[in-house]
Amino acid sequence: MSDNQITAYRVLARKYRPDSFETLIGQDALVRTLSNALELGRLAHAFVLTGVRGIGKTSTARILARGLNCEGADGTGEPTLNPCGVCRHCRDIADSRHIDVLEMDAASNTGVDDVREIIDGANYRPVSARFKIYIIDEVHMLSRNAFNALLKTLEEPPDNVKFIFATTEIRKVPVTILSRCQRFDLRRVPNEMMTTHLANIAKAEGISVEAGALTQISRASEGSVRDALSLLDQAAAMGADKIDEAAIITMLGQAETGQVIAILEACFAGQTAEAVNLFLSADAGGAEAETILADMLDLLHQASLIAAGASPSDLPEDQLSQLRVIADMGIAKLGRAWQVMLNGHRELKDAPSPKAAAQMVLIRLAHLAPMPTPADIIKTLQEDKTPASPAGSPSPQAWQPQSTSPQASSSSTQASQPQSTSPQATSPQATSPQATSPQASSTLPADAASSTENTEQLVAATPPAPSANIAAESTAPSFASLRDIADYFEAQNEKILNARIKRHLRVVSFGQHKLEVVVTGDNAEDLPQQLAKSLSAATGAPWLVSVSETGGGQTLAEEDVKTQNKERNAAAELPLVASVLEVFEGAKITAIRQNGEGEDAPQAPENIEAARETSN
Repeated sequence: MSDNQITAYRVLARKYRPDSFETLIGQDALVRTLSNALELGRLAHAFVLTGVRGIGKTSTARILARGLNCEGADGTGEPTLNPCGVCRHCRDIADSRHIDVLEMDAASNTGVDDVREIIDGANYRPVSARFKIYIIDEVHMLSRNAFNALLKTLEEPPDNVKFIFATTEIRKVPVTILSRCQRFDLRRVPNEMMTTHLANIAKAEGISVEAGALTQISRASEGSVRDALSLLDQAAAMGADKIDEAAIITMLGQAETGQVIAILEACFAGQTAEAVNLFLSADAGGAEAETILADMLDLLHQASLIAAGASPSDLPEDQLSQLRVIADMGIAKLGRAWQVMLNGHRELKDAPSPKAAAQMVLIRLAHLAPMPTPADIIKTLQEDKTPASPAGSPSPQAWQPQSTSPQASSSSTQASQPQSTSPQATSPQATSPQATSPQASSTLPADAASSTENTEQLVAATPPAPSANIAAESTAPSFASLRDIADYFEAQNEKILNARIKRHLRVVSFGQHKLEVVVTGDNAEDLPQQLAKSLSAATGAPWLVSVSETGGGQTLAEEDVKTQNKERNAAAELPLVASVLEVFEGAKITAIRQNGEGEDAPQAPENIEAARETSN
């Protein structure tokens, strides 16, 4: 090949750059919108084209500029989306030498002075064309002052001036600019369309290429036509116009899809040595560790789509059959594997050796994947490990929390029927322990039994809202304990006062409109005065709240913690819960809910549900 021939060669990305909307692929919505705007005479004066690199933003701007100024072969043509390509305007714009179509790179012309040239030139009529058109590529690179200088001209330009902006960073363009333009988001080209496009170009260039190789190039391009053509050009040079799939995989530093699937299968089977050996084989073939993990994540995604009943991406039938086998493992295990792989993929950036980090990820996945999910273990425990309840002992279904947490007793004044079975009556937020059932009341500790009778009276009669003008003594709320007071204020949506009462007050004595307390904690000196004022307003009678230096029992918050610990200990003795705690090392009971509580509450296998925290 002579020196002249080498110099004259144009890369495929330039040679096959679209020169009309008919050859622009993957942007049907844009073409349809512009076509209708031309036909209806509603073409805007400013456009902004955005999208990833290599999908046709600058090409679209040039085609639009040619179409607006095209005169046709006979010189009588009107604006069109199908420029003739032979008139002087079409030729000059294609060669980037038209005097009325100015293309500026904002990356190298970022200042106000560069924009001022545009502003000054826009005031003059076109020299020879129908429209004076300004194309600004990478417009997001303009400075803030340059954008501000352009605002007025962009809002009210002369009738014969059009602006076309192109950018890959639309978020960096001020909204004041975007509001003055019609925005078009150019789409990534789908893999199938890209493969067909590459096949047509390869045929025109006389390049022999396998279908699998084109598929690999399409995926690697990520929807960018320019990237795809550059890869095709590189592959053609490497294979002397003969391209096979193996060559593309080697060139891209990837592992074959079959190899990656085999690594996944070995991990899911718990075959650690096999998974590592397959990885080393792919690494020896030139595949990058990061790429292998990325491909594994992609295949996990495809398998999850199959498991969820959705349609995966286009894959050969043999690979789809292998992915269906992986999908049969279920979404729970696939989701767990996804989390392991995703975290491992992040770790590669911080690891001193990406290869070693990738191997550790595979070892971790191979040891974790065969493990049953928590749902599987619960099911097994139900079937095989739940012993029959001994005679005379309470069954799990009959177990009830002995008392209530702060939330459980928060609104005893609002419940009207203790025997109600509605969610409001059975949820911890709506009932007190005394309002559940006689069986539940019988299990109350002795120190709580003394307030049962008074609490039941409160449950039976809901007091009216507090008022400063209460006249009737019978309508005012009555209190038998500090907890009754705290519950009342919580029911009145006095959350802060309720929390301060529970946390900072220890009762020394409780009488008729008299309360003696010990104040604990910081910033609570004003609490007795505030409480006395609130109680007086609620009951219509003066209350005396005195402060003592010594004595007093536990605060309500401390009692609640003690009660919750008792409930957790009682729950831990249930056969099923004990089995779960034994199987999951480091697990602990963090909350207890009655079965059926809440509309979205999962159905526990027993009358209680234990929420577990498991450390990795």
